[in-house]
Amino acid sequence: MDFSAVPARLRALPSYAITQAAARAGQLAADRVSQLGVSKAAYGMLAVIEEFGPSSQADLGRRLGMDRRSISEEAVGLERGGFVSRGPDPADSRRNRLEITAAGRTLLARLESSFRAMQDELLGSLPPEDRVELDRLLALIVEPAPASTRPGHGQ
Repeated sequence: MDFSAVPARLRALPSYAITQAAARAGQLAADRVSQLGVSKAAYGMLAVIEEFGPSSQADLGRRLGMDRRSISEEAVGLERGGFVSRGPDPADSRRNRLEITAAGRTLLARLESSFRAMQDELLGSLPPEDRVELDRLLALIVEPAPASTRPGHGQ
């Protein structure tokens, strides 16, 4: 995409640029994970289970912002691939709990490497200090401070 060919009104909107950057990142990620035979969601799901331990599908959905149906479909695929095992949650037998397998850890390492390389491709034009600043700013956008702590609000 030639960003300079976009109307000035759109270029002036940070939300437009963020949307275009997200679309580019999403496409790069999809291209990379398809080479490994999984979806983009596999990386997030395996990362959550690896970091926080066995997880219910509901917990995975909350942590990743995914709906129940998507989590369930992804879990089926990961289980079929041997990347997770699925069984009843000991805390609540009505829920399924996913646990990462040795094959899942191997896949997670491959996905990690692929996603790191994708970050370099996506952000290659930015010097390291700008990448750090971008990370900081995106974190503020994704999880803004409560209105009462923002300048001009509250007491």
